[in-house]
Amino acid sequence: MKKKEIRPRQPSRRQLQSQQFAAYSISESPVVVHLSNGARLHGLVLAADDFVLLLGRRPDDIQPTVVYKRAICLVTPADAPEVIGIAPEAVAAPEFVPLYIPRTRKRR
Repeated sequence: MKKKEIRPRQPSRRQLQSQQFAAYSISESPVVVHLSNGARLHGLVLAADDFVLLLGRRPDDIQPTVVYKRAICLVTPADAPEVIGIAPEAVAAPEFVPLYIPRTRKRR
């Protein structure tokens, strides 16, 4: 009888997200929140739940900004270096690249 291989469960996306926001909130490091409409919000993560993020200018901010998580595209540390997109040199690509498409059985 073969033994079943038991793999450790990987954390879900929601768990990873909550851990990341908790780390930002505990460290009180400034972040940049990129929204889906192209706007950028700078501040500190004060609190987060399943649907919203509280973003303030100071840890004791009286009126924090409420940001819906559905509107957030990306959250980066404010001290992260800006990456300037430099296109690599153009490599001569072939005009036609054949793709392997396996044949499937016909269904009846």
